[in-house]
Amino acid sequence: MKMRAAVLREIGLPAPYAQSRPLSVETVELAAPGPGELTLKIRAAGLCHSDLSAINGDRPWPVPIVIGHEAAGEVVEVGAGVNDLAVGDSVVLVFRPMCGACLDCASGRPALCGPGGVSNAAGSLLGGYRRLGFPVRGQSAEAPPAEEFSVLNHHMGCAAFAEYATVSRRSVVKVDRELAFVEAALFGCAVMTGAGAVFNTARVEAGARVAVVGLGGVGFSSLMAAVASGARDVVAVDLVPA
Repeated sequence: MKMRAAVLREIGLPAPYAQSRPLSVETVELAAPGPGELTLKIRAAGLCHSDLSAINGDRPWPVPIVIGHEAAGEVVEVGAGVNDLAVGDSVVLVFRPMCGACLDCASGRPALCGPGGVSNAAGSLLGGYRRLGFPVRGQSAEAPPAEEFSVLNHHMGCAAFAEYATVSRRSVVKVDRELAFVEAALFGCAVMTGAGAVFNTARVEAGARVAVVGLGGVGFSSLMAAVASGARDVVAVDLVPA
């Protein structure tokens, strides 16, 4: 299908971005889902600092690339072998696909999935596939102009700054349809990162004392998770008084 997407073609353009315009909204082509994949209609997407890091070069990615990873959407098509999701289901995108078979996945550390890290670094979906691109006109001395296809990379296996996304089944988590998409999107990165740090890394217990430094999306998620863990004192620290 044809759709609109935010494409990053050059990393490290100077701020302010309102002038340098690092992202261009373009019409691109999205392929149908292959085996083990699905296509989503993106319903909400957040701007995470990791997206800004892709733009300014702090975390370089292969370009051209459709960025965006903190998002939620509705399943509109499922590929062969996807039997646990159906059209109309609500899902949250996950920025590290989990193969389910590597040592880290098998030992309960799916966020460190090796194949997922390899595919992310390459700008592909899990397995090395790319489902984004745009047609270009090729010119040959021996033949008339022909339609060719130039691929686009996927940011963290998601490419969520777009109207639709084709992703691996391993890059989504099903959520309740009653959950608003604008809230569900935050679980794809801010909540998973912040609350995950409290529950899984710091292992905050009831009665603990916790300080959270920096109150962005991740910080506020850490704050709520610390309260939910039963911490006795929770101190929030930020440069902005509000």
